Amino acid sequence: MSNNYWLKIEKFEFKDAIECLNSYDRKKFKFSPWIEDIVKKNNYAFNQNLLPIKLVRKSLKDLGFNKPKELEEVYDSINKHGLGLVTPEIAIYARLLYLDQPNGEWLRFATPFDSMIDTDGVPHLPKLGKALKSYFIETYWSYPKAIFHPHNDFILISK
Repeated sequence: MSNNYWLKIEKFEFKDAIECLNSYDRKKFKFSPWIEDIVKKNNYAFNQNLLPIKLVRKSLKDLGFNKPKELEEVYDSINKHGLGLVTPEIAIYARLLYLDQPNGEWLRFATPFDSMIDTDGVPHLPKLGKALKSYFIETYWSYPKAIFHPHNDFILISK
């Protein structure tokens, strides 16, 4: 993407993540039961005062890792690189905007620990995918000891 960012969000079309999720065209956009559960449980509001938001895409290798690392180590490194974690509602909104995604790609968002906990108490982070002529928003387990590899990409906030 141009200007050294992956996606720039200049406005929110919705007041909260529930409204955003309800706007998804279910034929084109699919979401997991975990996303629905987490959004309904937390009802994340969109904060217009944070705009514009510039998101960047970084691999663990871009963050200086050449071997598999635990998620807590990755998160510690994000701040050292002048980047920030993405709030859940921004990831949910980004699904509607990221439409040039290649088939078979799964792209994770680095969200704060414990910001996306389902009703069973399991922490998640969101990931976007494209396959079967559909755009997906799913989840991945988010716990400090989860292992990620140098080729894994995360979406982060550019400060």
